[in-house]
Amino acid sequence: MDRVALIYFKGATEHMEYSYMTEIQGLKKSDPVVIPKANTTDQFNIGYFSRYSTNKIHINNATKWIVQKVNTEAYEALLFLD
Repeated sequence: MDRVALIYFKGATEHMEYSYMTEIQGLKKSDPVVIPKANTTDQFNIGYFSRYSTNKIHINNATKWIVQKVNTEAYEALLFLD
């Protein structure tokens, strides 16, 4: 495993961080990322990057991978063209 990213979700549990494996480098605080929903392989949620971690507890808790970073720049360009 290259690294573990801690992800939070906006809303009531925003103070909670969840561990996900990732090979994505250069994530910044609050970058949106696509992650699989619990207990599924074909449904997804958007979470927000908090920080990378090398903590053994976080590493042990990471059982799913981040799918990808959301390309907000491309989306903003589409809005501009509209």
